[in-house]
Amino acid sequence: WTPEETESALHRVREAMASATGLLPVAEAAARTIHVLMEAWETTATLVDGPDYWDIVHITDDPDDDYPPYPDLHYALDGYPIGTERMLSGRGYVSGSAVDEVMVEFERQWPDVPAGSIMSVPIIAMGQVHGEFFMVRHYDVPPFTRDDLDVGAELATLFGARLPALVTAYFESQGEQTGSASLPNLTRELDEPID
Repeated sequence: WTPEETESALHRVREAMASATGLLPVAEAAARTIHVLMEAWETTATLVDGPDYWDIVHITDDPDDDYPPYPDLHYALDGYPIGTERMLSGRGYVSGSAVDEVMVEFERQWPDVPAGSIMSVPIIAMGQVHGEFFMVRHYDVPPFTRDDLDVGAELATLFGARLPALVTAYFESQGEQTGSASLPNLTRELDEPID
């Protein structure tokens, strides 16, 4: 990745999100663009909802994949202890080695996914990790690199900047004032007066 390529990627994600409205459409626009830029085979936009992951958007190049594009699926963070710890550190991770602990953990949960490499890019909003863009590359293409992770983190930051307002509007549209176990942290901070 050159600085020019990174700037172009940022522009593409910014443009894609600008043409969408609402949590799911904006997340999908960001995920689709990041998916293409990162040459991923599968990309999932996931938020952290208390003790759970919450998959909100799923993009795949597999025509036979039966996972829905808007999964609305909750599952325990502690089901992926190594990956969760690395994601919540705010640095994310890449893995291509079959003996890497996070890769072993992923393959144990998803044995049918032909993953040659995985990458978790944290979604940071208001100084905290609130989710990730989780990507898989097929085993017949080169694995993700640290450069991919660095650029992916910059791209995810664009989505993270919009996340508090998106979450607030989403829960209001669902008739929920407080949201859920962890996501209200975003909405509460939005409501606090600026000093």
